[in-house]
Amino acid sequence: MHAKKLASQQHSTTMENLPFDVLSNIFIWLFAKQLAQMRCVCKSWNAFLSQSSFIKSHLDHSIVNNDEVLLFFYGAFNIFGDEAFSAHPTRSPNWKLNDFIKPPFDLKFATVIGSVNGLVCFFDESFHDPMIYIWNPSLSALSTLPSHFVASLGDSYRKSIDFWFGFDPKSDDYKVIKLEGLLQPPSFIDPNLAASVSPSSFVVKEWLQVEVYSMRKGCCQLISQRFPSHITGISGQDEVSVTGYDTLLHWLAFIDEKKELQTIVAFDLGAETFCEIPLPVSMFEHKAGDVLGVLGGKLCVMSRIRDDECEVWVMDDYGVVESWVKRYTFSQFVAEKSKFFKLHCRITKIVGYVDSLVWMGPNELQRSISQLQV
Repeated sequence: MHAKKLASQQHSTTMENLPFDVLSNIFIWLFAKQLAQMRCVCKSWNAFLSQSSFIKSHLDHSIVNNDEVLLFFYGAFNIFGDEAFSAHPTRSPNWKLNDFIKPPFDLKFATVIGSVNGLVCFFDESFHDPMIYIWNPSLSALSTLPSHFVASLGDSYRKSIDFWFGFDPKSDDYKVIKLEGLLQPPSFIDPNLAASVSPSSFVVKEWLQVEVYSMRKGCCQLISQRFPSHITGISGQDEVSVTGYDTLLHWLAFIDEKKELQTIVAFDLGAETFCEIPLPVSMFEHKAGDVLGVLGGKLCVMSRIRDDECEVWVMDDYGVVESWVKRYTFSQFVAEKSKFFKLHCRITKIVGYVDSLVWMGPNELQRSISQLQV
C-alpha cells in the first residue's frame, strides 16, 4: 500500500502536472525557440505558452535579463560577395551568432523597415517582384505581406513610397504603414531642364490614400484621413516612439520645395490618424540636417547648426510647442569610433535582437514549429 501511494505521489509531480505558477518560473528563463517546441508537449502547455500575458512577461524578461545582441544588415551593395547579415553580442562583439540567428534567406537585397518586440519588418528586392516580410528570428517564423501592398515599388521614379512598422499596445497588433505620393520637379526648376534633374530633388505634389497592413487581421485597408497635403517629402526613414505615447510613431518631414524646412509628423497606430508637431522656430534658421530621437523618455531633435557644432532640443511637455527647450550644444561634435565593430558605409541598419514569442499568424507559426531546431 505504501509503495502504491509513493508511486502515485511521484506520478503527480511530473513536469506535465506541475502548477502553472511553477512552470511559469521555469519557462520564462528558456529561449523562445525552445518554448515553441514545448507547445507540442500537451494541450495545457500549448494553451499556457500561447497566452498573451505569458508572451508579454517572457518578452519583458528577455529585454531585462538577456545579453544584448545586435543584428547588422549590410544592404544591397554587396559587390565583393560579403555577408549581407550578421549577429553579434555586445559583450563579445567579435563573436558571430549566425548559427543561432539564421535569416530566412539571403538578405543581400533586403532593406529594414523597422523592428519592435523581437519582430523585424523588411522589404526584399532579390526576386522579380519586391516583397515585404515580417520575421521573428527567435521562432524562425516568417510572414509575407500581400503582393499588392508593394506592387507600386517598381514605379519609384515617379512616386515617393515609404513604409513604417509599429506596435499598437491597445489592440495588441503590429502594423505596416504605406505612404505613397506622386512626385514632380520643384517649381523653381526650369521645366525644360526637369528631365535632367535627379529624382531625389523631386517633391510630392499629391499624397495618395494611406494604406495600413494589420498583422492581427492579416489584411490591408485604406484609412480615411489623408496625409498632410503641405508636406513635400519625408526626411529619413527612422521613426521614434515616446514614453507614455507608445501608440504614436514620429518622423521628420519637409514642408518646403528646397527641402530645408522640417516638421514632425506623428501617426497614431490605434486611431490611424496623423498630427503634426512643429519644431522650434529658431531651428528654421539653420537649414541643416536634423535627427529625431528620444532623450530621457521625451521627444528630442538634434540639429547641426554649423559643420562642427550641434544642438539638442527637448520637448518637455509632449505636444506643447512652447515647451521646446535647448538642452545641449556640442562644439566639435565627433562620434566616438567603435573599437570592435568596423562600421562602414555598407551597413544600412542595426537592429537590437530580442528573444521573443511574439507572433500573430497561428497557422504559419504551427508550420514553422516543425522546422525549428534547438
